[in-house]
Order: sequence, then structure tokens, then C-alpha cells
Amino acid sequence: MIVVGVTGKYCSGKNTVTELLVERGFVEIDVDRVGHDALLSEEARVIDEFGAAVRGDDGRIDRKALGRIVFGDRAALARLEAIVHPVMVADVRERIDALRSAAEPPPGVVINAAILVRMRLDELCDTVIYVRSPFLTRLRRARERDGARLRDVLKRLRAQRDVDPQHSKSHADIQSVQNDDDRKRLLSQLEGFLPIS
Repeated sequence: MIVVGVTGKYCSGKNTVTELLVERGFVEIDVDRVGHDALLSEEARVIDEFGAAVRGDDGRIDRKALGRIVFGDRAALARLEAIVHPVMVADVRERIDALRSAAEPPPGVVINAAILVRMRLDELCDTVIYVRSPFLTRLRRARERDGARLRDVLKRLRAQRDVDPQHSKSHADIQSVQNDDDRKRLLSQLEGFLPIS
């Protein structure tokens, strides 16, 4: 069973690459969803760290309020990551181990994570795929998908300066694919270095 990490900047097309692999039998681990679970399990610690300002009317964490605090302040983001990232990494490891030991393991696992390298999840991968896409294409996708303004897109991209897997210290095979909205061409690139059909 091969473990593939998919990473790339905001709106580069990580989900499209992941979908192509899932269509070929891979099992996806969506690190965003793992993060939601970690935020729930570590809710008390997060509220202790950031105070009542991150608590919603229902007493639970208000993710938007938390985001306003951490995405404009690197130190605050680092404090949040110190709480949730170890839980997330342990969860991803457990999922991979469970799939490996299944009676019929899938041909592969795909870890879909923008901050794959920052979380050191690349160390769990045999191959890391860095999805590239031109800035104007990413901007168009961000506006269509999220209704994002240019200022918001630029802010997110600045926060992702360390996304490029050139910072990886793992032994994973690092590959780059260009996503120009042509799924057939994208699949052809993947078939060039992955055992898929």
C-alpha cells in the first residue's frame, strides 16, 4: 500500500488530484476534517489558551472567531498548532496503520493537506505531490468557490509560504504536477510516476 501526500497552495487543485486517486481505489485522509475533530477533542485546551473570545453563543468554539485571532498573528497560530497538530498527526498515523493492517488494504492512501510539510506528515509518505497552478487561475477558483476577495486570497497565500515541499526533510519521492483544469492531462501526469490505471 502506497501513501501519497497531496499538497499545494490555496485553490491549486489538491482536491482534484485527490479525487482522481480516490477514483482509482485510494482512501482519502482529509487533514482539514481531521483538524475539525482535533479542535473538538482539544476544545477545553483551546478555550483555555485563547479565552472567551473564541467561545460561541452555544459555549463551543466559534471557528470564525478563532480564525480571526490566529490567521493574523503568527505567534497565536503557533500556539494553536502546538495544541492540535500532535493530535492530528497521531490520528493520521492511526488511520494509515488501520488501513495497512486491514484484511484487504487499499492500493493506496492519499493524505490531502495544504500544510503537509509544516505538520511533517510528509514523513509518512512514499510520494508527495505538489500541485501547481498559475496565480490568476487560483484567484479565479477562489472567487468562484469561496467568493474570496483579492485581499483575502493574498493573505491566505502569504500564510502558506512554507507549503512548497522543497522544505521537506523526508525521504519521500517529491513530484510536481501542473493543474490547468484539464483532468485528462492531470491524470496523465499522475500516471507518469504512480502505479495507477
